[in-house]
Amino acid sequence: MRRHEHDGDIPANPALRRVLGRPGGPELLDLLSNGMSGADLTTLLLEVFRRRADQRTPAEVMRRYRDDRFVAPAPTGFTALRRTEDALVSALPEGFETLVLAPVLPLAAHSAVATVDPRKVIATVRGSEVAADPTNALALEASLRRSVALAADPRSQVPVRLAASQRVTRAQHFDAPGMLAHFQVFGW
Repeated sequence: MRRHEHDGDIPANPALRRVLGRPGGPELLDLLSNGMSGADLTTLLLEVFRRRADQRTPAEVMRRYRDDRFVAPAPTGFTALRRTEDALVSALPEGFETLVLAPVLPLAAHSAVATVDPRKVIATVRGSEVAADPTNALALEASLRRSVALAADPRSQVPVRLAASQRVTRAQHFDAPGMLAHFQVFGW
């Protein structure tokens, strides 16, 4: 948020400004951001989404499936994608381990490990975020493995070489042909 000398914090995002303009809006944001533990926030949000899900009809779910760019299947054929992944994996230098990464990472992984704006990543109710780039998960896993190696031998020189092909999702909207909300990325 940018700082305004007379009105305090004013969000630059018009949708957030509208929400916070309601009575109690700034206090609610502060409570949800700082006033509860992560577990309590998760419990609250799970109940909110359970109630919202209970109100949805099958027709509404179908409409959302039809209109939501995040849930539509990719236009890429499975066989073509698989052949490309096989070619990439076979081209890796010797000594790389190919991982099957989880579809989610800890909350802030993309902004803490890289410089991705959190608004371009899909956060989950459970304090995680949907993968937006496999290199962030690979960096976290490599760091974990190096820590384990160094704990066993403080002079360890064992390299960590990891690769993965991962389906990722990006929240920002691109208005160009072929720009999808989710796509496959190979990283090493």
